[in-house]
Amino acid sequence: MKRTRKIPVPASSAEEREIAVAEIDCTDDGAQYGERPVSDGGSAEAGAPSEALKKRAAYLLLNGVPPLVVNEEKGGRYRLLAGGNDLAAAKLAGISSVPARVFRFSERDAEIFALTETLKRDSVGAMEGAYLMKRLISEFGWTQDEIAAGIGKSRPAVANSLRLLTLAPEVVGLVESGRLSAGHARALVSVPKEKQFAFAEETLKRGYSVRETERAVKAFLTPPEVLQSEKAAAAAAKSAELKALVERMRAVFRTKVSLIGNDKKGRIYIDYYTPEDLYRFEEMLAVLESSPLFD
Repeated sequence: MKRTRKIPVPASSAEEREIAVAEIDCTDDGAQYGERPVSDGGSAEAGAPSEALKKRAAYLLLNGVPPLVVNEEKGGRYRLLAGGNDLAAAKLAGISSVPARVFRFSERDAEIFALTETLKRDSVGAMEGAYLMKRLISEFGWTQDEIAAGIGKSRPAVANSLRLLTLAPEVVGLVESGRLSAGHARALVSVPKEKQFAFAEETLKRGYSVRETERAVKAFLTPPEVLQSEKAAAAAAKSAELKALVERMRAVFRTKVSLIGNDKKGRIYIDYYTPEDLYRFEEMLAVLESSPLFD
């Protein structure tokens, strides 16, 4: 029986306590809202806070700050593991202390915990998630299966995220800016890297859906002779269906039936040779007209 490696997610109990905002160290305050780190005073030099961060600060003043997740460090300091946006908003609101879940991880486990907690957030960007997954693999030896189990996602979802890292830098920039979706970007992975950006621009220009982008990529990568062969095979299949329909009509009407056209449009000819043929067709029509389908 194949042995499954235990998922190396750090396990530790947390202590709930109130801690001073000034004692929390964080390098990515407000990353979810897209601004640069905001200092305690929110000075212009540190970057002007966004409207989203201002709204969050007002909300926290009225409703309180949800518990942040921190790791207790030496010297009475705390390292933020999760809740960077709320910390930035609390600083902007002038809140001096916040509730926190305090862990006592080793430095390595604190890093792993922070990465996995960030990857669990719905708000994490596609490229940010891919970079964090890559760190778990390269720095901590995790497999894609372990990442999937550790963050509660499927193995294919993890693989698809990591595929984004193989894209040309210009395409990565489009994803990070929000102009190109992760789904569109993944469709371009199989395109030669030197052509990916031009393909991405054409996708945006034409307003392609992800499915349309996938079809365009397939058409681009498939040799012309293969495409022609596929079209011919499809046409042959349609021709076979039409031929079968004509044969069924001949069997039902018991006379000659011929067709001119294709699966999109054309004409069907039903021959009659005697008054009895016409009478038989009339009886068939009467049966059809009495059917519930004609109600």
